[in-house]
Amino acid sequence: MTRSRITASIISGGLVATALLCSPAIASADHSEFTPLPLTYSLGKNNTLPCSGQLTGYVQTPHDRPGIAVISVSWTSFFDSPCSITAYVNYSNRDTRTGGTRAIDLTHTSDGSGSLRGESSRQISIDVGSGNAGLTLTSESLTSTLIDPGASTVRFVVA
Repeated sequence: MTRSRITASIISGGLVATALLCSPAIASADHSEFTPLPLTYSLGKNNTLPCSGQLTGYVQTPHDRPGIAVISVSWTSFFDSPCSITAYVNYSNRDTRTGGTRAIDLTHTSDGSGSLRGESSRQISIDVGSGNAGLTLTSESLTSTLIDPGASTVRFVVA
């Protein structure tokens, strides 16, 4: 090999090594850490229309907490205040064939000025296990999830 070819090989090898060291970790591209939950409409406790509203939220799957899904759920009543509901987070992992349900009690309280009081939002951590997971949000009352469960299920990957 000639001296110029050896020099070119060393330089190109150094550039490749620098590019690999400076590039972001591949694991960060494996999955989204933030997944919004589908909007779920529900009647309030005891299927009351005056206490109807909507459940919203999101799922976080932090890379630094393998197997864990952090779920945030919020309840907003359309009419009555205070208005309580028990939301159910139904989760499953298709890869490990595990799942379960967690209950979250929420109360939407407004003072009429748009300021919220009470515990209308909560966050829970669930050990879902690594793999392909799914989550559906329901309540103890009639919900929009019953109309189309497939559209109300969010799929995500847990590291």
